[in-house]
Amino acid sequence: MKKSNLILISFALFAGLILPGCDNNAVTKKLTFLPFNTAVIKYDLSGSFKGEEILYIKGDLSASHQYVTQGDQEESTLELNLGSEKYLANLDKMTAIKVKNEEYDKLVKMTKEEQLKQYIRYALGLKDSDEIPSPSGTKKVAGETCDVYVIENVGTACLWNGLVLEKEISILGVENNKKAVSLELDKEIPKDRFELPAGIILTN
Repeated sequence: MKKSNLILISFALFAGLILPGCDNNAVTKKLTFLPFNTAVIKYDLSGSFKGEEILYIKGDLSASHQYVTQGDQEESTLELNLGSEKYLANLDKMTAIKVKNEEYDKLVKMTKEEQLKQYIRYALGLKDSDEIPSPSGTKKVAGETCDVYVIENVGTACLWNGLVLEKEISILGVENNKKAVSLELDKEIPKDRFELPAGIILTN
C-alpha cells in the first residue's frame, strides 16, 4: 500500500495520556484520580479513518499505539508522554519529535477532584475556564458504565473516570469515531510499551 502522512484529528485525551519521567518498574501515581494501577484499552477506529488503537496506562505512565488507514494510505504512530516531555513518533518513517508536555505539569499540582474535571475538559475539547456540561445519560462500553456527554455541534463522548471509551465526532464532513472493545485492569504491562522503539530518530 502507498504510505503517506494522514491528517489526523486528535481529541484531547485520546491523543494520549500524560506521564512523568520515572522508573517504569515502579507504579508512580501523581494522577490520583485514576482508580487503578494499570489499564490496557483496545479501540476500534472508524469513520473517515479506520484502524485500531491500544492505550497502555501504568500509574502515571501511558502510551498510545495507533494504526490508521484511509483508502490506500496507512500510518502507524506512537505517542509517549514522559513528565514534562512528550514524544510523537511516526513508526513508518521511524522518526519522532519531542515537545513540552505542559498538561502534565498542570495536572500534578491539582487535587484529585480537579484532575478528574480537567481530564473531562480535555476529552470534550473544553478550555480550562469552561464549565463541564452534565451528562445526557449513561451507556455500557467494554464492560464499564460511562457517562455520555454531548459536544455541541460536533458529536458525543462517553467517559469513564475521565477516560474516553467511545467518541463519535464529525467536523466539516470528516468523521472520526473510536470505541473501546476491551478494557483490562491491573494486569502486568511490559516496560517497553512506554519506550520509543530502537532506531527511532529525533528530528528536533
